[in-house]
Amino acid sequence: MNVIESIKIFSTLVTVILGIMIPLETHAGEADAFHAAQGDAYAHYRQAMFYTRTGNTMTAAFELDEMAGKWAKIVSRYSENPPATYAADPKWRETLEDVAKRIDLGLVAVSDGNAEQVTDQLSPIRGLLADMRRRSNVVIFSDHVDAANKAFQKLFEFRQNQPDFSDPAQVSDLQNRLDETIAAYKKCVDEAPSGIAANEQFQRLMKDSLFYLERINVAIDEKNQLGVVNILRRVISSDKLLWLLFG
Repeated sequence: MNVIESIKIFSTLVTVILGIMIPLETHAGEADAFHAAQGDAYAHYRQAMFYTRTGNTMTAAFELDEMAGKWAKIVSRYSENPPATYAADPKWRETLEDVAKRIDLGLVAVSDGNAEQVTDQLSPIRGLLADMRRRSNVVIFSDHVDAANKAFQKLFEFRQNQPDFSDPAQVSDLQNRLDETIAAYKKCVDEAPSGIAANEQFQRLMKDSLFYLERINVAIDEKNQLGVVNILRRVISSDKLLWLLFG
């Protein structure tokens, strides 16, 4: 093989490799742009849910109105042209439009001061978006936060149903739920995007939450029911803040 033939072969290989890499980068860029737009709108959703639950419907209405405008742009841009990552999802357009519909109905309810109806309309949005990502095997930081919240909610059941330390099955159940929660919280720390990972409030929140969750192991060793309950009562507010601020 002479030098010219070698150069031709090398050039062909470079062309093939670039032909593979460029579409992948483009697809990743499309998904990143969608996730950024969704995350921007979703931040208003979390705030709207928070203010609705605290009875501040006026501020909730403001946040929901902001979300409505941003979500309308998402529907306009992506409903017929999903990022390649989501292209095979048969419920893609349906999901985007369902979220938009729920936002509109939430705005109607919040204008009437009907906090319960606002919650009924908005609550499913979190699951709709998570299911949409799951169908396309997409995982973003919000999914790790959801996993941490779900794990803690299972653990928090011991707040009302205090563990019977004379029952090995209950102790084992408590320990398993605790281990799952700690693992989920550590996953949030490991998977946090650079902007969130560098956030001092996020760092404090995760450090404190993990510290107190680990302390439940001490309460288990000491068979201290009140110790378990007090720690759960302390961590519940941090668990809610994790989603409100960073979910």
